Amino acid sequence: MDKLAKTSDNYRIEISGWGLDSNFFVENTDLLWDRGRDKKVSLHHAVSEGTIVFIRLLLAEAGLNTLPVAYQVAAVEPMDSDGCCETHLKQLHPRTKVSSEGRSASNSFEGSRESDTCEAKESSEQMETEEVLQ
Repeated sequence: MDKLAKTSDNYRIEISGWGLDSNFFVENTDLLWDRGRDKKVSLHHAVSEGTIVFIRLLLAEAGLNTLPVAYQVAAVEPMDSDGCCETHLKQLHPRTKVSSEGRSASNSFEGSRESDTCEAKESSEQMETEEVLQ
């Protein structure tokens, strides 16, 4: 990771999420952001590809807090001799419309939707049409 530090911007962060052992972890480390815009962290906790983690920037000034940002683990390198895994991250962004597959993250929404399939479909199509027009 030291080789990367010479060609990248480093930010002190707090990262949290659920590890391979299904336990929640919080770890302070450096976010390495290289010129190719690849974001990497070195973690003592093992995580799998696809895992969602939350990163909060640690600021030197006391009293200034930042909000956590969601990232997805894109790739994980094997553990090194120091017991750390280099982890590649991809920032997640909020959804702005219903997915084309019609799936939702909310269980309550799914249950109410099964009875109103036609209405949900028409509503989704109408939203997409309105977005194209604007």
